[in-house]
Amino acid sequence: MDSKQTKIVLGLLAFVVVAWIFSPLFCSFREQGLPVSRTPLSFDEAGSYRLMQGFVTQYPARVLGSMESRQSTGYIREHLESLGYSISYSHFDARIAGRKQVGRNVLAYKQGKAPEMIALVAHLDTARTTVQGAMDNGSGVGVLLELARIFAAGPTQRSLLVIFSDGEEWGMLGARDLAGSYPERSRLAAVLCLDHVGIGDLEALRLEETGQLKGFTPPWLRHLARQAAESQGLRVIGPSGFSEYLERAFLISWADQGPFLSAGVPAINLGSESKEATREREIYHSAGDTIEKLKPASIGAYGRAAERIARTLDEMPSIPAESSEPFRVWDALFLRPHAIAALQVMLFLPTALVFVAHVKNHRHRLRPILVGREILAFAGTVLPFGAIYFSIALFRALRLIPLYTLYPAAIKDPVLENLPWRVLSGIAATALFVAAACYILAKFAFADLPRPSFYVSKIVLLALLVTGVGLSLCYNPYWASLFFVFPAWIWALAGPRSPGRGMNRILIVAAAIPYFGLAWVCASRLQLGWALVWYQVLALSTGLFTKAAYFLATGIIAIGIRFLAIQSHEDLS
Repeated sequence: MDSKQTKIVLGLLAFVVVAWIFSPLFCSFREQGLPVSRTPLSFDEAGSYRLMQGFVTQYPARVLGSMESRQSTGYIREHLESLGYSISYSHFDARIAGRKQVGRNVLAYKQGKAPEMIALVAHLDTARTTVQGAMDNGSGVGVLLELARIFAAGPTQRSLLVIFSDGEEWGMLGARDLAGSYPERSRLAAVLCLDHVGIGDLEALRLEETGQLKGFTPPWLRHLARQAAESQGLRVIGPSGFSEYLERAFLISWADQGPFLSAGVPAINLGSESKEATREREIYHSAGDTIEKLKPASIGAYGRAAERIARTLDEMPSIPAESSEPFRVWDALFLRPHAIAALQVMLFLPTALVFVAHVKNHRHRLRPILVGREILAFAGTVLPFGAIYFSIALFRALRLIPLYTLYPAAIKDPVLENLPWRVLSGIAATALFVAAACYILAKFAFADLPRPSFYVSKIVLLALLVTGVGLSLCYNPYWASLFFVFPAWIWALAGPRSPGRGMNRILIVAAAIPYFGLAWVCASRLQLGWALVWYQVLALSTGLFTKAAYFLATGIIAIGIRFLAIQSHEDLS
């Protein structure tokens, strides 16, 4: 590009950055708080503690499909029937580590003055590595049993559905089944999920608001839950700003609100964080997650927050019909959906402008044979990634990869920690073989072709990049802008000379820093380290990481590899 074009592109980059910084001043709205229930709270922390103690000590290994899990549902049913609820079960099939299992949800129904329903949910199952699972999630079960007692004592405005879900540890399977097939799901007005009272004293209450592969908690419910939870005098944590951007980019839910949000039902999960964060992390999904580590006072604070949210949902004159698309900047300040969508598209306008400038400046070079050469080189770069995907599918079909319904094994499961090196080596060897074959074939096929031109190759790659980014924005604009904005800027501006080909190569590779940084964050959250590679293989095999996302991402990676390669092309200007 000439100096004038460069200045225009840099000016557009600066404008985009300024627009993002000042967008909250001009494109936002403040969510108005809804009246929070002032009904006196009745939560009995001692009674709740006794209930969860009896539950987790009598049934300490409530793994999906196990006899003990089935027996635990009898404990729940007996208690709820004594309170006057109408009880039913729902069953669903699941595939766990290649074995078929049958899960069971317990549903308790109470008729209210209106047919519209509020659902309260806690999962009853545990991971295979834990004993008792008091924190996760015997605590939620105990709190929900106490809430069931409270709401059984008097009339409610809305009908109440109390759900003890199964299979949460494997991808919210019980909640997913209910969200998709429960006969009365059209009556569900809102859902409150209860998962995780931290050990010892509580530092904060945490709201989980992410849908499972799609959806997010609408602003009215987010703000209402925050207001109600803050009544306990604890800090309330929820996604906003960059943390929300990450949540919306991945859309992987970690609690039962996820499937309901995916089905379009307003839902939110109430969790908590302990003041002993390191110790809490150590005992999570371990044999140390036992009842004596929970404090009745913490259960009381959590339970009263849950009761306040539930009462408010029941007493509201009407449930707002509000979109889940507004993006929370901080507190009650949200960016409007059209504004955040426009900002995400604007991020890639400089790349599109660079592409137009290069076409204008170098269109006379665009000989079909050179364009075709670069397209073939790109295709050869993509093929090894395709080989990875199809080798995973083959190993899954051969039962060499454990089969799961949706989510891979739970955190700390031996399946994740004992890596199958033969499978991983087979996948890597397949990709390397295809890459080597493509390289050798290209050497022979391109031998008699004209020498490549840097600018022709760059124009072709920019066209592919703009196309890939456009498709990615349609797939998930948060995901696209999070991972592809730096590659789009850096690769577009990398020329054949300035600041030097060596530096260009460094910058082209550095564009992947956001991916590696986020991979480290995910590995830390999943407590996996380098085993994250195996988790990604499992997630691809189950469909948690979708085929569309994989091929969009690897297509962009292949473009980056080609941008590296063309730094060796001669500049024929």
